[in-house]
Amino acid sequence: MGEKLEIMNLQMFINSSLKHNRSSQNYPNGDFYNVFEEVEYPYYGNYLAQYRDAYNAIHGYLSLAFCIFGITANLLNIIVLTRRNMISPTNAILIGLAVSDILVMSSYIPFTYHHYIRTGLTEEEKFSYDWAIFTLFHQHFTIVSHTISTWLTVTVAIWRFLAVRFPSHAGVWCSMYRAKVAILATYIVCPIFGLPGYLTSTIKEDHEGNTVLYLIFFSNISQRHNKLIQKITFWISSVIMKLVPCVALTGISVGLIKVLYERKLLRQRLRADVDRNHDRTTRMLLVVLMLFLITEFPSGLLALLSGILGTDFFNHVYTNFGETMDALALVNNAINFIIYCTMSQLFRNTFANLFLPSFFKTPSTIVSASTV
Repeated sequence: MGEKLEIMNLQMFINSSLKHNRSSQNYPNGDFYNVFEEVEYPYYGNYLAQYRDAYNAIHGYLSLAFCIFGITANLLNIIVLTRRNMISPTNAILIGLAVSDILVMSSYIPFTYHHYIRTGLTEEEKFSYDWAIFTLFHQHFTIVSHTISTWLTVTVAIWRFLAVRFPSHAGVWCSMYRAKVAILATYIVCPIFGLPGYLTSTIKEDHEGNTVLYLIFFSNISQRHNKLIQKITFWISSVIMKLVPCVALTGISVGLIKVLYERKLLRQRLRADVDRNHDRTTRMLLVVLMLFLITEFPSGLLALLSGILGTDFFNHVYTNFGETMDALALVNNAINFIIYCTMSQLFRNTFANLFLPSFFKTPSTIVSASTV
């Protein structure tokens, strides 16, 4: 039948076959833990499997809560950032980021509900052909949408670095036209990079007695030429979609911190406010970048180690952290609204003026266009 696709997490293939979940269902009285205790797996895989099994009991509810909050929060981001006083090239990119985050979480809601929250389903119901089709769509759709979010985050970082490091050229280099081109290019190029992944997996029947299950397997074409397409997909997912953005954001963040420090010294020397509002915006975006690195870098590092150390590390370490990395990614998708409200007075004022006008008297300065 071919090698089963042990799908990892939402960035790397979305746990479609849920092999571990199926195994744990066969030990309803807790004997599942005893099985792992009897065998010592590499990289403490038996203990990590117990952790995964325990966490999966709450993963569905946590991820559903993250998605509902995140979709609502990102819709509010779009509404606020599209107000006339908020229109700017950087905010346009943040709107594109909010849209891609909504796409990720919208697809994850039915997936997590069906596989982690619904109870009492037979395996035939849980792994029906219709759900296999959705899972295959979800696998590719969320990877592409998350990759778009990743590279739009890098784009925001580049935009901000150019604006604060080369302010005299910012009007030309970081124009609204170029921002729109960058957003459009990201939404076009990321699906193209996903082409090898589309060829990697397929739906196949798995016969267990009189029961027919429909699971996600590696496709036949992915296994040809010494699994060339499978290997290309893995390195695109782990390097281009993860490690390269993380390394780029680390370098840009260091550059932004250096610029902020230089501006602080300049203010102290001149005893004057030098672009203090721009510095606040830069600090806010730095928080966004740092949160991205905290939530994304671990999965990128584990993916790279899987490629270096091989199947044992992937099966016993990476796979057992799959749902945890999903949750971290969903937190990153959902949290920007809180960061904007906490660190941007302009965003707070615009939000209050739109939704809570009778409770807050917002200052007249909200009519001036700026980034959040």
